Amino acid sequence: MEDSMLQELQQQANTQDISSIHSSTEALSGETESTSKGTNQEQMVPVSEAIKYRKRAQTAEQQVQQLTEKLQNSQQIQQDTQAQLNEKELENKLTQELVQAGVVDVEAALLLAQKKAETRQDNHDTRGLIEVLRNERPYLFSHPVGEVSASLAVPTAGVRSSGGGVNNLLRSAQRAQQSGSRRDMHEYLRMRRAVQR
Repeated sequence: MEDSMLQELQQQANTQDISSIHSSTEALSGETESTSKGTNQEQMVPVSEAIKYRKRAQTAEQQVQQLTEKLQNSQQIQQDTQAQLNEKELENKLTQELVQAGVVDVEAALLLAQKKAETRQDNHDTRGLIEVLRNERPYLFSHPVGEVSASLAVPTAGVRSSGGGVNNLLRSAQRAQQSGSRRDMHEYLRMRRAVQR
């Protein structure tokens, strides 16, 4: 009897296990069917809309690529422009310093100084460049600017006024106005130039 009871209990346990397994598999299959139906419904998009989305994505990618290229081009142009600006600033600074140093031939000295600036690491040291140029090629330099301008300030030969320059000028202006002669007008203008110096 015990054997028969044991068999009955085992059969009931097996039946309960099978039924519980069967119910759990039914529940799982129900869930997977509902999720697969949900994903199919979510993935189901009309073909025309999918084509529109794809075209939009492609045009957006093309626009991004074009804008990236434009950005790179503009950055390159900016770098080139900045380099040109730096060169021009150095050229202007060198020209001013060379003129102040009393260079006879500014263009030749500027070219030589620019060549030296390319070989040097500190090319913004214009005074150093000019000193190197002065030591290597002294024939390019004459006198300092102060001496040159002082020698240029001496007036050349011209009409000398005979004392009261303003009074003579007024008389000459009145004579030129009254006579209307070219000779009187020319004399007045020559005297005016002499007084202004």
